[in-house]
Amino acid sequence: MSYALREKFRPPSEALYLTEPFRAIFELGTLHLSEPWLNSLRGGDGHPVLVIPGFTAGDRSTVVLRNFLSTLGYLPSGWKQGVNFGARHDLFEGAGKLLIGLHEEYNCRVSIVGQSLGGIYGRELAKRLPDAVRQVITLGSPFNDPNGDASKVTNLYKMFNPEHKSKSEQFLNEHWELHTAPPVPTTSIYSKFDGICHWRACLQHSGHDQVENVEVLGSHTGMGVNAQSLFVIADRLAQRRNEWRPFHVGRYFGLSAGVN
Repeated sequence: MSYALREKFRPPSEALYLTEPFRAIFELGTLHLSEPWLNSLRGGDGHPVLVIPGFTAGDRSTVVLRNFLSTLGYLPSGWKQGVNFGARHDLFEGAGKLLIGLHEEYNCRVSIVGQSLGGIYGRELAKRLPDAVRQVITLGSPFNDPNGDASKVTNLYKMFNPEHKSKSEQFLNEHWELHTAPPVPTTSIYSKFDGICHWRACLQHSGHDQVENVEVLGSHTGMGVNAQSLFVIADRLAQRRNEWRPFHVGRYFGLSAGVN
């Protein structure tokens, strides 16, 4: 068991939790102000991107993100499994079949972008089907919190998954090793102002040399419509295969692109 899994995190403060919906609405409402900046990132190579929603959310929650990716020139796809109610075997198998279908249809590897629990799905799909995955980008995904101790929605999760005593039992039944990094380039986007999950639970502490953690300023639920998150996603997707390098915003300003 890794050092990260033995860490204990408290859930975010009540102030961060209670202001989550208002901050997310603000991020969505002000996104248009960043359009000139974000539109300057056009130039995607047209590869498919599978977008997986977070807990209690479906494809409607990722419309803004998918439209943004389409504008950049990518081929985004929702996960088409309905609402994400937890680590369900049928949902995982369905997402896996969709991933394989996209891989075969476009004859190339598929990037995966997953929000919160959707990012955990994405990481596990990449571990099972690494030859079909180009990279994984997660948005506030608490893969270092298998029991849900550092989450504000633990009780809600249990309500929708009464057949399991804990999240960790559910993940164990699915043979998911959350703390293990996928064998593909992996970016974890997190925010210290996350009001649902403790931000440290979203950090990858070990793995290979193509794993990174990137901090943004924003809420948990609004991460898929956050201008900074979209910028990082666009930057990561724009990299050519086999030419991965860590994210560094300084390269856009002519500064040295060292490791964050």
